[in-house]
Amino acid sequence: MIKNSLILTTVVLSLLIAPGCGEKTTPPTEESTGEPVGSGGAAPQGPHVRVKTPTAKPSPQKTSMAEVAKHLDFGGSFYLYLSTEQVLAKLDGYLDAASALADEAGQWEFDEQQRQQIAMAVDMGRTTYEQIGVRDISGFGMSSFALEGDLNRAVMVLHHYPEKKDGLLWKMIGAQSHEQQILKMLPADTVVAIQADLDLVTGFEWMRKFITDTAHPDLVAEFAKGLAEMNQAMGFEDLLRSTGGEMGFFVTLNDAKQIAVPLPPDAPQGLSLSFAEPGLAILIKVKDDQLMKLITAQLQNPELAEMVKQSQEGGETLYTMTTPPLPVDIDLSPTLLKAGDYIILATSLKLAKDILAVREGENQGLAGTAEFKRLKGDMDLKGNQLHFISSRLGMEFGKLTKLGMAAAEEQANAEGPAEQKIFEVMKKFMGMNNDQHAGQLSVLRVTPEGVVMESRSSGDAMGVAPLLLVGGAGIGASILLPTLAKAKAKASSMKSASNAGQLGKGLIIYSIDNDGRLPPANQWCDVVMRDMGTEKVFMSPQDPTAGARMEAGQKFSSYALNAAVAGKNPDLLPPDTVLVFECPVGWNGTGGLADIQRARAQMGSYSSLQVIPVTMIDGTVRLLRFGELGRLNWTGQRRR
Repeated sequence: MIKNSLILTTVVLSLLIAPGCGEKTTPPTEESTGEPVGSGGAAPQGPHVRVKTPTAKPSPQKTSMAEVAKHLDFGGSFYLYLSTEQVLAKLDGYLDAASALADEAGQWEFDEQQRQQIAMAVDMGRTTYEQIGVRDISGFGMSSFALEGDLNRAVMVLHHYPEKKDGLLWKMIGAQSHEQQILKMLPADTVVAIQADLDLVTGFEWMRKFITDTAHPDLVAEFAKGLAEMNQAMGFEDLLRSTGGEMGFFVTLNDAKQIAVPLPPDAPQGLSLSFAEPGLAILIKVKDDQLMKLITAQLQNPELAEMVKQSQEGGETLYTMTTPPLPVDIDLSPTLLKAGDYIILATSLKLAKDILAVREGENQGLAGTAEFKRLKGDMDLKGNQLHFISSRLGMEFGKLTKLGMAAAEEQANAEGPAEQKIFEVMKKFMGMNNDQHAGQLSVLRVTPEGVVMESRSSGDAMGVAPLLLVGGAGIGASILLPTLAKAKAKASSMKSASNAGQLGKGLIIYSIDNDGRLPPANQWCDVVMRDMGTEKVFMSPQDPTAGARMEAGQKFSSYALNAAVAGKNPDLLPPDTVLVFECPVGWNGTGGLADIQRARAQMGSYSSLQVIPVTMIDGTVRLLRFGELGRLNWTGQRRR
């Protein structure tokens, strides 16, 4: 079931990356092409001219090309048809071979339980394939056509013959095309909206029959027991049957309220990040009040009642929950309401009121915006799924991408000419100089012959490509940033190890000159510095505060002396005893494993380090992960 869902998802994603050309296409004629123009295409339906498909040549193999092609635009920048009948026939053969192999397993050295498991796995796999509906797909088609300027139309078709429509895939995604009620609830600042027919009852009944018919009796009994318990506890099946076969969600971005995002201490200077306040609403269609009554009954629980406030808006009851303050100033006041046939959960009371305002006709919401109107054009919005992505989403996401690229550029500049060149090449490849963002509106319709998805996109010649490029740039930055960060971290840890080694040598030299004794705990930095001649050796490149402290004239050490060895003779200590380790406890600071743990518990760069240097009493330096430190000798006592 999951695999087949992935197949459909892949097909839909293919639609997203193939729409639109950038230039208007002049329809060919018989005189200009020398080829007859057939009558397979549909009549023109908009400001563009849909070019009819050529007459198909007779083929010895039956295909669904004519049925698919009547939905497509021939003459645009992209046209694809793929017959799946031969491919699926081969897959049938593979499944037959797998079944025969399972039958032969009885002759191998398997016990009875293993043979049953093999047979059950094959049976379940074959049943899934036969009932899910994928084997009914007879053809797949896609086309792209420029309507005007940067407005493009793309169509995707997933075809099955009218008599082959009993698969779960075809039953769950709806039947009759209908008005998209979600459009009567979407606020004007909506940037993403997805509403889809989804028959949960059919899906559950298929799963129950599938488990009963194919699973081991023990699993069937366990499933029945769990279902009975849920029915008793909440009337699960009655609740499921009360759903109306539609689900969806949408995201809003409130430009009037910009949220400042705090950046980490090691972020490049001068960079800032803010984004429009987001909101999220989830919708489910219901046939009655069963589900709403169940939810509101839970909200009346004494543990929750004090946190929930009721209010009235437009004749509807709103249930709003108070929440603890967030680290950023985002309005989070989850609000539940039932509006008509839909139960809605919004992330804020404001968003819930905005939804009701559109529903009551106080404003047109998203449907009245210029971007939506342009994308819609003459497109019929009746269908079984609606998908909308605003160009504003790309703009907001682009802020994060540009911030990441700026950080990557600073790191590349710090690394050297080779890294700078790599960054510049990647920046051009990712199209970071392109500030054009795409919007898209798609409607999926279930027909007697399968699924037709029509999409309108704006942006550039590649339709939604700008949004994908922004995402690609983000991916590229996410690849480059860790690579450069790892290289920088490696260099910093090696330099820190060098500093720790020099400090260790300074301490040993001091002991040689002072009757074989290491310095007192409260003087070790002072005495070592007399031999080192500079404070820089005390500043770890892994400590971002060290440079600023040094410039401010402060004495500070990124390293600590093991308190257990202060004043002792290093020759009398076990060679695996810790002498010096990186830990920001201050000038002349001493400590041990507990101090490392306390430093890690505090927010800051030290807690994010992967390794720290440790100098042993014998002068060796180790770069160790925090989990390895507990195995070291911190007491100076000989261990058995």
